[in-house]
Amino acid sequence: MIFKRRKRAKKSVKRIRIRLKKARIIGIFSCKGGVGKTTTAINLATWLNEKFNGDVIAVEANLSAPNVGLHLGVVEPRITVHDVLAGRTSIEKAVSVSAGGLHFVPGSIAVSDDIYLIDLKSCLEPLKKKYKYIILDSAPGLGPEVVAAMKASDELLIITNPEIPTIATTLRTFRAAERYRTPITGVVVNKVRGKRYEVPISEVRKTLKWPIAAVIPDDDKVRESLTAGSPVLRYAPRSPAAKKFREMGEHLLVKWTKRRRRSRT
Repeated sequence: MIFKRRKRAKKSVKRIRIRLKKARIIGIFSCKGGVGKTTTAINLATWLNEKFNGDVIAVEANLSAPNVGLHLGVVEPRITVHDVLAGRTSIEKAVSVSAGGLHFVPGSIAVSDDIYLIDLKSCLEPLKKKYKYIILDSAPGLGPEVVAAMKASDELLIITNPEIPTIATTLRTFRAAERYRTPITGVVVNKVRGKRYEVPISEVRKTLKWPIAAVIPDDDKVRESLTAGSPVLRYAPRSPAAKKFREMGEHLLVKWTKRRRRSRT
């Protein structure tokens, strides 16, 4: 008599994969001041925050002339990124929440200390486990604080205006990004008035040799929103600038999502 061995039925155990949250750090850069860098950073963070239900934070990386708090109606924050970098507190305790529900880490407008080389990347590490996107508002130029922010960023968004001096200085930001091997998502041409003296968008694209992520019109509602301490997306959601910032967010999110998927495969 031949006995057949019974195979033990393997229990199908489903392994639950727990993925720890790891934020994508998007740095907003410009070699020239006054181009609308902070305005872009705050409105991008606001749009993403609405999209991801509070899973976004804006962080001040302009240590010498911080503006993030001012754009969100906070003039004298209790705890700032300067306190964190000085070792007086943790970055989690420096997080504030705007009237619109955006989490942000402000800077101190009263700071008078010299800015030395800093390790901003390590400083942001605790936030990477709590948020999906971190928007860094960098300082203009290419000083030590800018280099620190560039090294901390996963991707850069470069802001420029359709004027020859600004476009020329923007090329310096591109060279710095190449030097530190930080990917560039695209270029935002801000404060476009449609005047004859402006450089056409096609020429801006040709000169910079990089995709234009958005063209934002010069809009008085943006200036009004700054006085009101509220992003134009919330202050005047139907304004021309708000509409373009919204389109910009949608365009960038598609690119970032595709890049995330590629990095996982």
